[in-house]
Amino acid sequence: MPTYEASTSINADPDSVWRALSDVAKWPEWLPTVLKVEPLDGERLSVGSRFVVHQPKLRPATWVVTELAETGRFVWVARSPGLVMLAEHDIAQHSSTASRVTLRFSFNGLLGGVMGRMFRSMTESYLAQEAASLKQRVEIS
Repeated sequence: MPTYEASTSINADPDSVWRALSDVAKWPEWLPTVLKVEPLDGERLSVGSRFVVHQPKLRPATWVVTELAETGRFVWVARSPGLVMLAEHDIAQHSSTASRVTLRFSFNGLLGGVMGRMFRSMTESYLAQEAASLKQRVEIS
């Protein structure tokens, strides 16, 4: 099924990047692709926690955290009839003074192929904006 990805190098240690990336409730403050985040089970990420994410041009989606590795990775999934969307967020030490962030988005399920192709341009644009905004947020802080 279609998968799209954006990566960037950030001049900060992985812990600093993680603090910004994992605080999803604050994403609307600095992320142009997110209008609102409603935590349903508290603001902290934990496996099973749910967040309703409102984005421009898209219907609100409830994302459920399925994988969490403190200071390095989280994965969440949103479902609708015939469609499973998977978003992966990875942070790795890139050098002694920088981290590498990779954001990956996959469309799965019966409608995954069709929806992935339909939303390719928007998905690629959103991923690029998110990577750039995260870099700016962390490097300026």
